[in-house]
Amino acid sequence: MVVSSAANRGSFKVTTPSEQEILITRLFDAPRQLVFEVMTKPEHVKRWWGCLSEGYSVPVCEIDLRPGGAWRFVNRHPQGEAAFRGEYREITPPSRLVYTEIFEQFPDTVSLVTAVLTEEGGKTRLTMTVRYPSLEVRDAVLASGMEFGAGASYDRLEELVAALQRS
Repeated sequence: MVVSSAANRGSFKVTTPSEQEILITRLFDAPRQLVFEVMTKPEHVKRWWGCLSEGYSVPVCEIDLRPGGAWRFVNRHPQGEAAFRGEYREITPPSRLVYTEIFEQFPDTVSLVTAVLTEEGGKTRLTMTVRYPSLEVRDAVLASGMEFGAGASYDRLEELVAALQRS
């Protein structure tokens, strides 16, 4: 397990507000515009998304950031690869992204992600609601280790925005 000293790591929370939803929140010590950029530019996403520890990488990171545009990320890890894709539905920089998400191993299971970025005293709060097609799918995602993976990925995002602010 990776031990992180990322700022605000204790602000990461995962809850289940309904039978079909997972709600993720995290505070980042960076301006909203920078957090939005790090979440939407491939050169940045490759440095934090799914990067849980040594042996993890994102060799494919395609983003067509426009309503109707597609995205696809491939996470390479010690046991192989996992690919995710979707389509952007709504983009309101730097405050909101709405997109579909499909784990390619289960191509008929589509979730809807709504990410809202709000400013809080010079920091940025991410509030992400993921709506799944059923309770069973939601619970399978929770059982997959998603909470650990998202937490570690957001620690990498926090470290990246700190490095970008220093440079």
